[in-house]
Amino acid sequence: MEIHETRDVLDVRDATVANSRFDDVNLSNTHFRNVNLSASAFEKVLLSNARLVDVNLSGALFSDVNMSNVKIVNAQIAGMTINGVGVNDLFAAYEAAKPAGGE
Repeated sequence: MEIHETRDVLDVRDATVANSRFDDVNLSNTHFRNVNLSASAFEKVLLSNARLVDVNLSGALFSDVNMSNVKIVNAQIAGMTINGVGVNDLFAAYEAAKPAGGE
């Protein structure tokens, strides 16, 4: 199936569209629920103001990303690194550097 130069609303349910390609497509304000995007590649993607809830990002690679003002809450971070530094190590160093009883 090919859809070219169309402006329409798609309602896709209980479907397999694996190995599809989306190029120069506006998916803003789209809701993805119970979707398998494993082994997908995202290049030159705008996700500003996106909300990711109950998402499994294990083994994901983020490269050349702007994460300004990103908030991460209730995350499992075992093995997570930022620029080669373990995040658990960063937290440990932060806690050790904090003055006793202060912030």
